[in-house]
Amino acid sequence: MGSIAAIVITYQPGPEVTSNIQSYLGLVDHLYIADNSEPKLSFSSGILDNSKITLINTGGNEGIATRLNQVAEKAIADGYQWLLTMDQDSYFEPEHIQAYFDYAREFPGHDQVAMFGVETVNKPELIADLSEKADQLITSGSLVNLSLYKDIGPFDESLFIDEVDHEYCYRASLRGYQVIQFTHIFLQHQLGEAVNIKTIQGSSRSTSFHSPLRLYYMVRNFLYVREKYKDVLGHVFKVRTTALMHRIKNNLLYGPNKWQTLKMVLLAVGDFKRGKMGKKK
Repeated sequence: MGSIAAIVITYQPGPEVTSNIQSYLGLVDHLYIADNSEPKLSFSSGILDNSKITLINTGGNEGIATRLNQVAEKAIADGYQWLLTMDQDSYFEPEHIQAYFDYAREFPGHDQVAMFGVETVNKPELIADLSEKADQLITSGSLVNLSLYKDIGPFDESLFIDEVDHEYCYRASLRGYQVIQFTHIFLQHQLGEAVNIKTIQGSSRSTSFHSPLRLYYMVRNFLYVREKYKDVLGHVFKVRTTALMHRIKNNLLYGPNKWQTLKMVLLAVGDFKRGKMGKKK
C-alpha cells in the first residue's frame, strides 16, 4: 500500500487537539498540520520540535479544499502514497486505527480505490467485519489515494468548506474508481453541537445545531453539487435533500439563532443561483 502521511486542518482548536493528534501520529509516516486560525495559532514546542510534523500556518483561513490540495501536492512531492485526512475534533481508538490501516492494505485492488473511509458513532458496538462501496465519505478519517489524485483532479476550491469530500468522491466514482467504507471501523467524530431538545410533540431527543454561517455553506454547496451530479446520481440526492431539509428545520425550530439562520439559508440559495461561490465575503 505504501507510505501514509496525514493532514489535520485546525481552526482555533481546543486543548484536546493534542491528544486527538496523538491517537494517529504513531501510525503515520508524517503529519502536516494546516492551520486556518486567524490570527495564526501558537503551537506547543512538542509539536513545533517534532521532526515528524510539518506546520503550514499562513495566518489566514483558506478553507478545507485549498488546504487539502496544498498538502496533497506536498505529500506527493515528499514521496507519500496515501493521505489520512482528519478534523481537529476527531480521533481513533488505538485498536481501530491499526485495524483500519491493515484492512486498507489487504483490500483487493486497493490501488484502484480513490478513498477509504470509516464509520462515525458515539458509542461503537462490536459488529461483523464489513466493507462496502459508498457514494460519499466525510473528510475526517478518510484515506486518499495520492497515486490517483492527479487523474481525479484536485478538491474543488470553489466550495471552500462543506461538500468538498462528497464532490471528490462523486468525481472519483464517475472516473471508474472505488470509494470504500469500512463500517466496522469507528472514528470518534462530532458534527455540530449536540444538545437535548423537547420537540413540538413534547418528546425529548438529541440533535445537533450549526452556526448560521456553517448552514450557509452547507446549503449553498449542496445545491451546487446536486446541480452538478443530479443527472447521474439522482438516487443519492433524493435522500440527501431530505436530510438537509430536516437539518434546516431543526435549526429553525429549536436552534438559538432562528432569524439569522433563516437569513443565511435564503442567502445561500440566492448565492448559488448567482454562481457566487468560494469564501463568503
